[in-house]
Parts: sequence; C-alpha cells; structure tokens
Amino acid sequence: MRIIGHRGARAEAPENTLAGFAHALAAGVAGIETDIAMTADFCPVLHHDAALADGRLICRTRRADLPGHVPDLAAALALAPAGEWLLEVKTYPDRPVEAHAPDVVVARVLEVLASFPAARVSILAFEWAVLRAVAARAPAVRRVCLTSPRTARRRLVWWGPGFAGQRTARAVAAAGAQGWAAFHGTLTAPAAARAKALGLEVLAWTVNDEEEFARLAPVVDVVITDRPGYFLGL
Repeated sequence: MRIIGHRGARAEAPENTLAGFAHALAAGVAGIETDIAMTADFCPVLHHDAALADGRLICRTRRADLPGHVPDLAAALALAPAGEWLLEVKTYPDRPVEAHAPDVVVARVLEVLASFPAARVSILAFEWAVLRAVAARAPAVRRVCLTSPRTARRRLVWWGPGFAGQRTARAVAAAGAQGWAAFHGTLTAPAAARAKALGLEVLAWTVNDEEEFARLAPVVDVVITDRPGYFLGL
C-alpha cells in the first residue's frame, strides 16, 4: 500500500504549493496528488478550485496575473522529475464556463509532461471525458477514474453514456481506466476486491481518520491523505 500526499500535504503545509510538495516529499510519500486548472493563456497551474480567493476564474486569468503561491505544473514536476504524480484535471461538465474543455486541457498537460519522461504520472478526473481525451492522445499514460456519490448519481453528466445500471468498478473497467479512485466513506472491502479482480488499481481519497486508515489500508493499493507525515510516522 502506497501513501500519497493530497494536494501535497494539505493538513501539514499550504496546499498545492511548491513548499507543500517539498514537505510531502521530505516526509517520504510514495507520490503526490495535485489539481490542474488552466489559465486564460493555456498554462496548466495547480489549484483546487475553479476560482481564486478573490473570485476570478482561473480559466479567464492570465498566468502572470495569478498569485505568486500558485505554481505551474512544470515547476512542480521539477521537484521530483522521476517521482509519482497523481494529476487531477479539474473540469466541470455541469458548469462548463468555469474551465477549458477537456480536450484542450489534456493537450496542454501532455505537452508539459513530454519534458518529464521519467515521471510516473496518472491522470485522474471526475469527468471521464478527460480520460477519453488522454486515451486518444497518449494511450500509454495511466488513467484513473475518480468517483464520488454525487458524480455516480449524475453519471450521464460526469461519466458519459453507456454506464447506466453498472456497478462502479465495472463502469471504471469499461471506461478503459487502469485505476479507480473512490471516496473513502463509500468504499467497501468487497467493492475493492471486485475492482482488483477486474485488474484495477484501487485508490481511496481522502483518508485522514485513523480508524478509516486502519480499515482501508489492508484492502486498497493507495491511500490519499492530507496527513502523510502523520501516517508515515505511525
């Protein structure tokens, strides 16, 4: 089981910052999870929300006009050019004005990744159109379907057509992904076992409670946590 730092180490250092990533790496994480947004001038940057704290949408703001603590993807990868990176591409099919289209974001992300051939990268997304775009452009890049109770309820919007009535693990496998990143609170040992039987890697997000960590660590391949330093010190 691998421990991955969520947004670096969100509970231990400023999230999605170079300092936070450095903290997570120093703590000994197996890898780092972070969020990708894209600016008005098509620079992939690392920020969880579509908007900055002042309300400006990142997709309508130029890179030079972002706050200094928001790093671009290339600067982060340079911290661990041969490390494991879980890159969540943030798009919003229910609010499409808040981000560039999936194919546009994927194209730019893959251009950046080409400069870091040793990096072990997985692309994650709640909107599975992102993963279809990755498969079309770079089929060798690992793809991980993110799920939550909300997106599962609105699967036609978030996943696309063809998944009605399917158990989540089966839908992820049918989508052609290599991994399933599930919300920890709804992930059960039988569901994880079914996913593994389908050849999927199983990831749990975001596990911060000791009891949840103890429950899930034996049954998943990856735990994503805001507290990597804490759990690595146990």
